[in-house]
Amino acid sequence: MPGPDDTEMEWWDALLADMRAEAAAYEDEGWETLELHPGDVTARDGSVEDLGLDVLVPDNEFADLEAALADGVEGYEVLRSTAGHYVALLVVVEAAGGRAVFVPAYYSGRDDAAATLLRKATEAGELTLILRTLTDDRVELALDDPELLVPDGD
Repeated sequence: MPGPDDTEMEWWDALLADMRAEAAAYEDEGWETLELHPGDVTARDGSVEDLGLDVLVPDNEFADLEAALADGVEGYEVLRSTAGHYVALLVVVEAAGGRAVFVPAYYSGRDDAAATLLRKATEAGELTLILRTLTDDRVELALDDPELLVPDGD
């Protein structure tokens, strides 16, 4: 029998299904795609560590991520939904050379660090998306419209 945490996290499977569907739509339009499968996502409010949304990327996907973004980023979009107290995000990074990287992420509306991060990012007009491995190899992307990560009305 699933416990309360299992039921609450069912939206993660739905987010990954949405990612696959979005990636397929991009592929149909001729894009080369990379779907990331984070091990963890953490809101960093700058009090102890970096300021940004920290996404732990598996080592076996990181080299492909670096290659996909090697020629620069041309834009991004954020698809957002809410599930209970979670905000589910799919960040689609459109890179030069017809490549698109799909980054599923989330934060809890009950997380003080997430609230502080979003407030600081909104005030600064920029949120850093930190894509890193356990050994702290990283790619950082500046998202210049942090309001895209905030649910309507918040």
